[in-house]
Amino acid sequence: MAVFPSAAAAYTMVAGLPAIVRALHTLARAQCGRAVVIAPGLDRLPAAVAAEAARLVPELDWAVAAPGDNLADLPADTPVVPAEALAAGALPDLSGAARLGGGAAALAPMPEALSRQALAAAARQVITATAKPGDGIVSRHVNRPISQACSRLVLRLFPHARPLHATFGTAAFALAMAAALFSGTPAGLVAGALLFQAASIFDGVDGEIARATFRSSPQGAALDSLVDALTNLACVAGVSWNLYCQGQGRAAMAGAAGLVVMGLGLWILGRRSRRSAEGMTFNALKDRFSQRPSRLKQWLTWLTMRDFYALAGAVLIASGFSAFALYAFAVVAAGWFMVVVTVMTREPA
Repeated sequence: MAVFPSAAAAYTMVAGLPAIVRALHTLARAQCGRAVVIAPGLDRLPAAVAAEAARLVPELDWAVAAPGDNLADLPADTPVVPAEALAAGALPDLSGAARLGGGAAALAPMPEALSRQALAAAARQVITATAKPGDGIVSRHVNRPISQACSRLVLRLFPHARPLHATFGTAAFALAMAAALFSGTPAGLVAGALLFQAASIFDGVDGEIARATFRSSPQGAALDSLVDALTNLACVAGVSWNLYCQGQGRAAMAGAAGLVVMGLGLWILGRRSRRSAEGMTFNALKDRFSQRPSRLKQWLTWLTMRDFYALAGAVLIASGFSAFALYAFAVVAAGWFMVVVTVMTREPA
């Protein structure tokens, strides 16, 4: 049994989901066969809230009630838990919870003001928990804190935002980046590099929203990977064109060669991943390395992840080393392609 101080608190959006739905989901994960949510004024749920409950806890037998309702059909030892604690997603210690037989004191809710504060803290905890174990060095220490702040803001301003909306946001950054780079101007070159880093940061938002609202899907992951790949290719092509327009033909040719090699490698990874149960992504090499981890493989993975080379490229270009960035990219792309071919040809088709 979960207790809210009011129906308004129960309907409060916590990182994209109503607090009551998060509470029910946590109770379902705790393997509770039946759940009752109590709050003054809590009656028939709005259609949108009921739909979210049906999506997330279809197997749970749940009901809502007001404090004065008859609960005689419930055992006296039914645990009573503050709903705010459940909204953060942490499994409760039901052995130490108050019991329904404890009387009115057991059903006393948290004061409204404290409940609001607790729900806001729960929203922060939910977003913080969306970090991925496979995050690279830059993502863990730079990109992820910023993208999670963006996710919290998006879900606070637009509670019903979906992962797809954030993917479109990343695509918008990519389009602005391409426009800046293909302008062929020095200012456009720097602006494009900074926008590429911005796209790399914002790229985390769709996954964070998906994990926070339990909307992860193979289709969403495939679209995210496709946008990432096209953004990467557009960045290299744009930088190469920009330097060509500025008379640095050799650097542009190096970038073009690296672009072709990178495209071939992505084609191999995408073609192989389409045969897997996870759907089409470009993470096959990273996933393969994670199966037999070593320090060398870990560093190779980190150095070829988007979070690292986006930041490194932005710093080099902003510092006036654009040509060096393209030469370095061509060398790294060639080495990466050799690893892709070696690893993928050893795997069964």
